[in-house]
Amino acid sequence: MSQKKYNVMILTAHDSLKVFRMTEERLTSALERHPHVRDYAEFSIVKTSTSFENEPGWNDEDYVVFRDGIKNADILVGYMFPLEEIRTIAPQLKWIHIIGAGIEHLHPLTWLPENVMLTNNRGAHAPKTREYAMMAMLMLGNHMPRLATAQRNSHWDGHFVSIIEGSTVLVVGAGKQGSAVANAARTLGVRAIGVDPDTAPRGDFDEIAPPSELHSLLPKADFVVLTLPYTQETHKFFGAKEFGLMKESAGFVNICRGKVVDHTALIEALKNGKISGAILDALEEEPLPENSPLWSTPNLTITPHMGCDDEENYIHRTFDIVMENIDKLIRGERLDNLIDPKKGY
Repeated sequence: MSQKKYNVMILTAHDSLKVFRMTEERLTSALERHPHVRDYAEFSIVKTSTSFENEPGWNDEDYVVFRDGIKNADILVGYMFPLEEIRTIAPQLKWIHIIGAGIEHLHPLTWLPENVMLTNNRGAHAPKTREYAMMAMLMLGNHMPRLATAQRNSHWDGHFVSIIEGSTVLVVGAGKQGSAVANAARTLGVRAIGVDPDTAPRGDFDEIAPPSELHSLLPKADFVVLTLPYTQETHKFFGAKEFGLMKESAGFVNICRGKVVDHTALIEALKNGKISGAILDALEEEPLPENSPLWSTPNLTITPHMGCDDEENYIHRTFDIVMENIDKLIRGERLDNLIDPKKGY
């Protein structure tokens, strides 16, 4: 007897940005790369008028479309949906895949049924992260945020810098995104030290240290890059003490979540010359309000949370992660990118 096919519901929205748009064309392309998946999975794309988390969010018809699609689904691929309904309206559900790396919008995970697995999109950002990290280290090494501040002020800030080859980057969070930063560092001839609870050697890191060594490592770093998950434990994790331990010549980069940084402390560090410059791709509030003091902070470059998302290929990589995990599900193997509900990441 042939195995029953898994019903895979892909939840997207008519107004999704191109980078996150899950279309028939992109799904067909993924199935061409993984043709055997058709033998044991059937896919349906369910489109709502807008994304659930938007303001205003779903209308009555959107709820009907979602509930009708989820009732027979074994697998859900999406970003946000009515969490508390899952227990009662999706009796067959075995696995939910979130098309983002951060899942703090789902916290606390008390809504997740015990028998349902949750995975995220770790790894889909890696190629774009690698390029962004390379750009950020080169910008900071060449004082581009400082020079941009001088240009705004019509000030000729003549000075010279050295090459970044041979310097050190401290990557706080050594997962798949952090590993992409380490790969960028290796390409540039920069030594990469990771800080992570898992200190097993990996990839392009020269060294992995436990979080307990963060403060002793900060004074040795020429660049500090944050790639942490956001949890209650990492809320404003990086603040005045950490900036105070950095070299005055060092640069700071945040490409994870804005809430892991104390921005008041960052502003003070930049204004007082405690660090040489910073690049932020993640802010505590997005879009950043017009009256935020970050806009006028010297030696700071802000990018609007676009640095690590590849418009043309992000969903292609997302579907690859899903297809490869369906293979694992069929074989009874542990899925990649599993979330630990107790840890929240």
